[in-house]
Amino acid sequence: MIEVRNAKKWIQNGTRRVEILKGISLVIPAGQFVAIVGASGSGKSTLLGLLAGLDTPSSGEIWLDGVPIHNLAEAELATVRGRKIGFVFQSYQLIATLTALENVLLPYELNVEGSGLKLARQLLDEVGLGERMDHYPVQLSGGEQQRVALARAFVVEPPIVMADEPTGNLDSANGRLVLDLLLERNKRIGTTLVLVTHDPEVASRADRKIVLKDGMVVEDTLPFVEVAAGASEVLVRNEESNG
Repeated sequence: MIEVRNAKKWIQNGTRRVEILKGISLVIPAGQFVAIVGASGSGKSTLLGLLAGLDTPSSGEIWLDGVPIHNLAEAELATVRGRKIGFVFQSYQLIATLTALENVLLPYELNVEGSGLKLARQLLDEVGLGERMDHYPVQLSGGEQQRVALARAFVVEPPIVMADEPTGNLDSANGRLVLDLLLERNKRIGTTLVLVTHDPEVASRADRKIVLKDGMVVEDTLPFVEVAAGASEVLVRNEESNG
């Protein structure tokens, strides 16, 4: 579903080049729940932005469901993002002048033909906000706003959902609820879930944990290896790292 080939990201500051990612390669199969962890400044949010097509690598390749997004024009990239990815931000990113229902509907109206009203209402019911559809973000708690953001991420029924610290601004009860909703979608529908987190409890529930340090992968519970020439890349469990 997602493949990264030696992706690097740097920022040029005059004659000085600041390296953020120093050559990331990984494969994420369909339906896997991956937690990307690491200290602040390790590059995890930058990597997630590359995977989501919100940024482009300085070099290397990013393939999303068979599409090479690293060299797409912005209009084409926006189309891929709109149809293949649901993104959940830590700070919710709801539009203040739209109701909960209108916020959820917006990606559908931008990317899919027909009416998504029934689905949007159903999703808000599923996240426990059936009675709050006509409320504006300012009238909702942080946990409720994040659940609206989840429903919005699900509304086009994307094959991939990505989340950047989705529980970071929430108390423990709301954090568990949001994580449970993401995992339920992952298990029930087979959505590929890629989540950046600093919370060990959240990471412990993932199928796979990728640890970044100084822009490099230093631990991967399911790293990929290249087999004989002409053969496909396969995923194997790193038995050594598991003892």
